[in-house]
Amino acid sequence: MALPSAAICCAALSLPSGVAQVHALAAKRGLLPASDAYLLSALLSSYSRLGLLRCARRLLDEMPPASTPPATVLSAFNSLISGCALHALTPACFALFRRMRVHVAGVHFDAVTLLTLLPAAPTTVVPQLHALAARTGLVSGTTVANCLISVYGRSSAPLARQVFEEMPLASRDLVSWTAVLSAHAQNGLTVDALELYRRMRGHGVEPDALTLVGVLSSCAHLDARVVGLHVDRYVRERIPGFRGNVQLCSALINFHARCGSLPQAQQLFDEMPRKSIVSWTALITGYGMHGHGDMAINLFQRMLSEGLRPDNVAMVALLSACSHAGKYEEGCKYFFAMESTYKLQPTLEHYACMVDLLGRAGHLEEARELISSMPMPADGSVWGALLGACKIHKNVETGEEAFKHVIMLEPSNVGYYVLMANMYTDSGQQDGVARVRAMTTELGLKKEPGVATSNTRGEFTC
Repeated sequence: MALPSAAICCAALSLPSGVAQVHALAAKRGLLPASDAYLLSALLSSYSRLGLLRCARRLLDEMPPASTPPATVLSAFNSLISGCALHALTPACFALFRRMRVHVAGVHFDAVTLLTLLPAAPTTVVPQLHALAARTGLVSGTTVANCLISVYGRSSAPLARQVFEEMPLASRDLVSWTAVLSAHAQNGLTVDALELYRRMRGHGVEPDALTLVGVLSSCAHLDARVVGLHVDRYVRERIPGFRGNVQLCSALINFHARCGSLPQAQQLFDEMPRKSIVSWTALITGYGMHGHGDMAINLFQRMLSEGLRPDNVAMVALLSACSHAGKYEEGCKYFFAMESTYKLQPTLEHYACMVDLLGRAGHLEEARELISSMPMPADGSVWGALLGACKIHKNVETGEEAFKHVIMLEPSNVGYYVLMANMYTDSGQQDGVARVRAMTTELGLKKEPGVATSNTRGEFTC
């Protein structure tokens, strides 16, 4: 056991020469290439952890598969695949996987192989690995199923839900429930996330901090105050030291801030011993949403003074706050500082905020010019922001242009039709109202144009 432990310790201390010395000593004693499976795995893991993948690959190549026990071969391949995954070498991971399956007789992948490959796999490859897991029966294992739920959940809540629902009830653990709940929360399916939470509690499963982060996120976006306050009480009573959990406390701040309980959000923020960019952004977002632009800007400046660099999400929160509070000059200043000062490339969300800011301030032509100058095609949120501004300022001509673009991008979003119809109504153009109503009928949209409300991003609902 001494040599494997020595190799692992050298890797933990970032001593590549130490690992090489252990390797040389093992070879001198005749323990390699494959007489000691644990030693081989330790050396491969150590080389991989240090990024010495050529050394690890050479060690693997020296192993004679025909005379090496299949379990040792599998362990060796798993170690090297794990090392490649650790260093984000996805093509190398799958090249090794193919080599193991095709060229090494009698060796079959196991759950460890899948648990390493799945998080590294491109979205298009995940279903193929899922099929292999199903064919070999490995998907029946809770850990593999949980991993599939998490990986699918990055882009497809329905696929994550399918894996979850196919699991026997007895196999579902807290990780399963948390993974599927988070998949729905992260993909905007907040109602489903809260329903899953209700089911989970109904089955007697106690949530942990990570579960509650997903629940609080859903409550914040749905303004589900009753559930959110229940979670707040649960956290305070059942999770000691929760203020030291940055992720959980930030989720609580986000919930209270978005729901308008700004004093509670501020108190939680002040009581946190350590704050992340997410904590600051949650509070900035809350103040901005509720019209306290000066407070949002002051918080942003405090964040900078404490040495934190804003990310793209923080800049969206700040620009939205400026837009909602009519802080035209401040918003422009921060937007143009993104690249020069904060080294951030504006995204579609930032452009949508700026179009909303310019439009609300009555600078419709400037907003239109900004859209034309964008380095990427404008999406529905950008054109929707311009459409909302045109409604405010009764500019039907520019509104028609924005409407034409936005319904090409989001033809089933009934809110945009409502907004355009109301604009026609305000200007006395009943023929325009009739045209919009005919369009909604032709598309099979259920609600006819009526009263629309807008939020700070220029997106509209009936």
